[in-house]
Amino acid sequence: MTIYLDFDGTVVEHRYPDIGNLVAGSFMVIRKLQKAGHEIILNTYRADCFDGTLEEAIEYLNNSGEIEPITQFEKQKIDPPPWNWDTHKSYEAIFIDDICSGIPMDFIEATISEVVDWFAIDKEFTENGIYE
Repeated sequence: MTIYLDFDGTVVEHRYPDIGNLVAGSFMVIRKLQKAGHEIILNTYRADCFDGTLEEAIEYLNNSGEIEPITQFEKQKIDPPPWNWDTHKSYEAIFIDDICSGIPMDFIEATISEVVDWFAIDKEFTENGIYE
């Protein structure tokens, strides 16, 4: 499958133009997706800004030492469809993005913000055979 991966509010907490704290579980799931052979494409609004923040996000991901380098990215953000397993399977694409309606979200009290709930996504991916 092709996995379109957002950055702010998804892999890291919202802090644009800075890079926020890593969202718990994000690298664990990305690593599992990579090991299962899925194509991962960075799909972030940072690409629309032309201010160097896209390059900073790519550098952050690829210098983490936690995941394989992500070398593909969209040159302009693609708005994600709703989180729906019928859609995922029919298009063979999944958008992991905090603005994707219906995606599991988690509330972070310390920053009073919501981010993608990677542990819920991990469970869904396992249940739906996205990886073993």
